[in-house]
Amino acid sequence: MKATIKFYDSIDIQLKFLEQLRTIPPDRIDGLVRALRDFIYQADTKQKIIYGIGEGRSALALYDFLHQLLKYEELFPATLDDPIRRYFDTERSNMVVAATGSGTTESVISYLEDANKLGAKEILITSKSNSPAYEMVRAHHGFVFLMEDIKLEKPSELAVMGSEFELKLCTLLNCILPVLDEGDNNLYYRQMEHFIRNATLLKDIDKLYLRSWIEKLLNRRGHFVVDGVGRSGFMAKAFGMRIAHLGLHAYIKGDATTPSFVRGDVYIPISGSGNTREILEAMMKARSKGVDIFPITVNENSSMVEKLKEWGYEDNIIFIPVLESDRGIFHDKAPNKITTTKLNQMRPSYSEINSYIFTNAVIASAIDFLGVEEKYMKQKHW
Repeated sequence: MKATIKFYDSIDIQLKFLEQLRTIPPDRIDGLVRALRDFIYQADTKQKIIYGIGEGRSALALYDFLHQLLKYEELFPATLDDPIRRYFDTERSNMVVAATGSGTTESVISYLEDANKLGAKEILITSKSNSPAYEMVRAHHGFVFLMEDIKLEKPSELAVMGSEFELKLCTLLNCILPVLDEGDNNLYYRQMEHFIRNATLLKDIDKLYLRSWIEKLLNRRGHFVVDGVGRSGFMAKAFGMRIAHLGLHAYIKGDATTPSFVRGDVYIPISGSGNTREILEAMMKARSKGVDIFPITVNENSSMVEKLKEWGYEDNIIFIPVLESDRGIFHDKAPNKITTTKLNQMRPSYSEINSYIFTNAVIASAIDFLGVEEKYMKQKHW
């Protein structure tokens, strides 16, 4: 199957993106870490606020990082997308971390201008040095971290529409987290090596099983409903965005405009632990409505897997491989939105980034399987 070949080609391309991150010079990593540490650890009588600014999948990659910053008691991570808004407080110390691969995202540029006028410190992560966002933050004397794109040969659908920047952004930020604590840049490179070792395991997914899974997933006319809680939810939303760009009817479970399950739909939950209560409840509801369920998980001994086996649909499960040493990272054995512990929030995103790479590769396969051209996907892109 040609589309299956595209899957593994896409994995190889994405591994090249991660390899590039491993070659970033230490002084550049040090600059980013210093900009963040100086803000986090500065003496302050009030809790400091750090705002994540981005659009689309770049914003979701940034939010994964903000989620893990919750471990700092002196820091309040915030986004402009929260339904419970955290308005800008000029009596506190404020920082904006903005991400835009192109450096031309209008809303990001506008918010950076606003932040500068309000006296906030600025960090910009971008891949374009000749962009309006880059020039603006440099003029503001903010910190700019440049992640230049790899010059890819065609076909570009192996890393469609910004996937390179988004993956590198999420992985980069995960790898600087240990350095924020210890101040040792070597921890960045050790963590990056660990993420690359995990991602390499995706090449070992069985070809025949994968082919069957992709064909069953895409051969339908109903809605595609993706779901996930916490950081898995960010990855699910990113996958849902790309499914919509293919021209399919994709929804995020729980959104205000998401229709109820009907026969012919497909429910795609992403859960590393496979035990998330909200996911299990949604699976039961989907099952009662005659909806096909295609879970993406790490844990082979989970309640999610038990249910699919009980229903006779264990072939619908994709197991995301991670290193054996990382299989115990899910500290909450029965997590849900209210009981998840801080320890679980602080764990590295090994399963999430592997799921992210996997779903990117599925989209590369789907482009070929469905005969979709990238220019059509760009028309669907917001």
